[in-house]
Amino acid sequence: MYQNSIRMFKLFFSILLLVVLSCPLFSQNARLLDLDNERAYRLIELIKERGHLQNLNPVKLPYAVQQVNNGLDDISTDNLSELEREWVNQLKEEVAFSEEELAKEYLIEPYLLNATEINNTDRKNVYRPRNNELFVWPFGEVGSFGDFGNFSLKANVHFDLYYEFGLDGIDPTNRLYIRNENSYVGYKSKYFSSYLGRIESSWGQFNRNSTFLTPNALPFDQFQYTVGTNKISFNSLNGILDNVDADGTYDGHTLGDRSNSKRRYLSLKSIDWKVNEHLFLSFKEGILYSGENVNMDARYMVPSFLFFFLEAATPRDQTENLFIGGSIWYNYNNITLYFDAMLDDLIRNRKERGVSEKNNFGIVANASYSFINKPIKLNLDSELFTYQVYNTDQADGRYLYLGRGIASQYNDYIFSELKLDYFMENILKGLTLSPYFGILKQGEQVINQEFQSEYPNGRGYEYVLTGTVETTRRTGLEVYYSPVRFFRLKSDLGYNFVSNKNNVENASESRFSSMFEISFIFR
Repeated sequence: MYQNSIRMFKLFFSILLLVVLSCPLFSQNARLLDLDNERAYRLIELIKERGHLQNLNPVKLPYAVQQVNNGLDDISTDNLSELEREWVNQLKEEVAFSEEELAKEYLIEPYLLNATEINNTDRKNVYRPRNNELFVWPFGEVGSFGDFGNFSLKANVHFDLYYEFGLDGIDPTNRLYIRNENSYVGYKSKYFSSYLGRIESSWGQFNRNSTFLTPNALPFDQFQYTVGTNKISFNSLNGILDNVDADGTYDGHTLGDRSNSKRRYLSLKSIDWKVNEHLFLSFKEGILYSGENVNMDARYMVPSFLFFFLEAATPRDQTENLFIGGSIWYNYNNITLYFDAMLDDLIRNRKERGVSEKNNFGIVANASYSFINKPIKLNLDSELFTYQVYNTDQADGRYLYLGRGIASQYNDYIFSELKLDYFMENILKGLTLSPYFGILKQGEQVINQEFQSEYPNGRGYEYVLTGTVETTRRTGLEVYYSPVRFFRLKSDLGYNFVSNKNNVENASESRFSSMFEISFIFR
């Protein structure tokens, strides 16, 4: 693992040196707007859905802070409604640099986050509660930004009690429930950007699921870069995942007599094309490769290569799991449509090969409408993940990092939710109330299990919703309140009606499932 990190480090700086020598310097250009800045990203989404901030890629996060500032500079406030003007002003509070800061040759800024989440279940998912007890999860961050022209250096340590005592995933910490996250060194110029470190990323819409990459998994060691413009860009992300024992066990430790463990790496690439001011297309590929003596493979770091033709081609020295997909984002007249699909391997000639496995896939879709003269937005979210998507017949190919799904935590389910956002800026600045109703149907399969494709009687599994299907119907109210940049309060209060609980026929449950979070941020 150490040797792989050194190789990644050398590659990063070799590429960076070539680019730096040919590019002019700009102030505070590479600092990233972290995805945990929920206030900023909620505002970006609202403004973008109303036809602004067109320089921002809607399906690749996080953004650079200066990217957002450039987009704000292009907005003419004369043509905005009172509500839109308020959102723009709030976003400027979050991201704008002062003239004094921009004039500095370098800028160093410390920050502190102190927060607590309260749940009446030990899983942070209101649709999937396990027990009915009160849990308090404190978390926080301390760190600093350092901006030096086109370079940015961020140091950050994250404390989270949920790391050790949460239900999903492996505890990633050793001391004091603290881990280095969202720490990186980065460089950004007009046509090129690159980052090395642990960066929370999403290849989809903010605060929604995605088929390739979401913040569900903890940030892993990675090198990522982008070449291109706002019109078209080539993106590459290459990460080091946790090893897996020779017997297929994930526990986060593969030392000593476990030296025959398998190394695991992930390469993702996308080609993003802004067709016009309304339409954005993205073609995506991913490959998870592994083996006992496998190192990072340079051919998967070239975004112009097609993984479809590289996978399983000679020379073949590793196990590979291929993902192919793409997304469409469309916005017109305050209507936003998003469709994201991914195919997990392409299996042909099943009968001739005696293969019962179906082609697995995932779909995420969203439709929203923002009323022009009313502070209201309607959202419809839908997801479908087939019975064994993200799983393979070899444990090292599972789409996991430290037990958490790199894209989705679950498979074999269908989900749909209708929500109404009511923005109450005229009553209380920064307040949004969102009543909603949702349905979740969950089959019997999970990602981290021995791969199966048929029932014991030999009958093949359905594409989705295998066995006894658990159904959860939920009605709830989300509250989000952030009047200033240093304070955030949010809650999700609701009631679940569950049938066939835990996939047991005729087992049922009705219960409250809620969360409450309060945060203080000092920058």
